[in-house]
Amino acid sequence: MSWTTTILAGLIGLFFGGFPGFLIGLFVGFCVDSGLVDQWRNRGAHKHDRDKVKSLFFESTFKIMGYVAKADGRVSAHEIQAAESVMHQLGLNAEQRHQAIEYFTRGKQGDFNLENTLQELRQHCWSHPSLLRTFLEIQIQMAYAEGQPSPAKRRALEEICQRIGLVGFSFDMFEQQFRAGQNYHSRQQYQGGQSHSYNPRQQLQEAYQILGISTDATQVEVKKAYRKLMSQNHPDRLIAQGLPEAMIKVATAKTQKIKQAYEDICKAKGW
Repeated sequence: MSWTTTILAGLIGLFFGGFPGFLIGLFVGFCVDSGLVDQWRNRGAHKHDRDKVKSLFFESTFKIMGYVAKADGRVSAHEIQAAESVMHQLGLNAEQRHQAIEYFTRGKQGDFNLENTLQELRQHCWSHPSLLRTFLEIQIQMAYAEGQPSPAKRRALEEICQRIGLVGFSFDMFEQQFRAGQNYHSRQQYQGGQSHSYNPRQQLQEAYQILGISTDATQVEVKKAYRKLMSQNHPDRLIAQGLPEAMIKVATAKTQKIKQAYEDICKAKGW
């Protein structure tokens, strides 16, 4: 570390303010020489970037929802109810709900620019693939809200997944994990009071799909997959990367499914 600025600032402080000025000058010069000023500046810039990501993530999420809903030519009353249901599940307040509806409406307009919206989202979130995966999971959740999506909606989702540019991930992979999570949740509910609908073998297979591993994975591989997914989807980590607090329920529900799937595999294997 260079002491040039520290010494110079100290001398200037001594000249104008005597000994107290000398001490103040030394402190200011030290902050510059040691890089503390740059660190403070970078922290401010990081906070600004994170706030930008939060705003952009929220906006893009509901615009793309509207786009996907309109992909087959029209937005049905069921799809509007499905969008409102997603907003309710996310726990949006009145102001956030109003913004979400406005963005949803923009996304279903004929002149909506899908490419520009996804490009901006990718540019701001490229270093946080966990955020982009959460974004895609929300879109798939919306598409499945009223049942099996139409071929047009699936094509729209495939295009979105491709444009997002997540390396090593495909829409089919996301869809498989989402459907496994849906079925797994349903079987967990059936397990309590409707045992005739509970299939342990099928539930175990879905638990493996949630972790993204094959049924012949070793104990080490299962644990590795579990830890990786928990790290990627931890709510605190996603919020730090820019996930809006309003969407934290999505991450929380995902980690609960991952944890339960891991515990069920360990129990079935006797680990």
